[in-house]
Amino acid sequence: MSGLPLLLRKLLVLLLFLALQTVAVVLLVNNSYFQQNAVMRVVRSWQMHWWERTSSWTAFTNLRKINEDLFLENTRLRAEVARLSAFEENLLAETAGRMASADSFSFIPARVIRNSVNRQRNFLVIDKGSADGIAPDMGVISARGLVGVISHVSEHYAMIISLLNTDQRFTGVLEKTGAFGTLRWDGVNYKKITLTEIPRHIEVNPGDTVVSSHFSMIFPPSMPIGRVLSSSLRQGTYLELEVELFSDFKTLRYVNVVSYSGAEELQRLTETEMEESL
Repeated sequence: MSGLPLLLRKLLVLLLFLALQTVAVVLLVNNSYFQQNAVMRVVRSWQMHWWERTSSWTAFTNLRKINEDLFLENTRLRAEVARLSAFEENLLAETAGRMASADSFSFIPARVIRNSVNRQRNFLVIDKGSADGIAPDMGVISARGLVGVISHVSEHYAMIISLLNTDQRFTGVLEKTGAFGTLRWDGVNYKKITLTEIPRHIEVNPGDTVVSSHFSMIFPPSMPIGRVLSSSLRQGTYLELEVELFSDFKTLRYVNVVSYSGAEELQRLTETEMEESL
């Protein structure tokens, strides 16, 4: 051993020490109940700590899958709520002696693969297209409110005209009073939108909720849009409201495309009425 390099000799001595130390600890533990319990407590503590870290890491790496599962579950629940609402409406219609409507909303889940919020005419792209039942003029919603309307469709992708588009106009309703007006974006703040043409006699307070209209052919009724921040009188005839959007367009990952079974028939009826009035 004297012929070995100094570093190697020190390493061999260290390994021998560790081996003897391990043997001593094993003998001590095996021959002492008290020492055995003490060592096992330490081992279990380390084991629990390791399991906790492993579990946290596994949960972190599975967040995307968990979010997708939750989104699909929310879509299923939303469709069930729409079905039950239609069923309730039909029961009320039958009770009142009216013909029950067979129209209903259904939802197609999709993932946002492209998005913009810093333009005057913003848009989104989703990973579902005509092969999945998507068609132009369908409404798009998120878990927190309105998103926009389908404009162009390919087989596997679709483009959405965002609510954050200065050329778009939607109908918004004050949930508390039922008064409705026109929603438009001013192209400045992606978190805010303007609701105009509210009659001046309508009482409006900060915090009032704005929802989608019951007259819409593309969005389910009473879908949340935002809350009123302030109001001002315009031209002495109507109120203009500043509305904070519930949806954060910068963090949109998943959406639902709204399919309304009666939309095509209503569209034909509307077009016929417009042609006859010309």
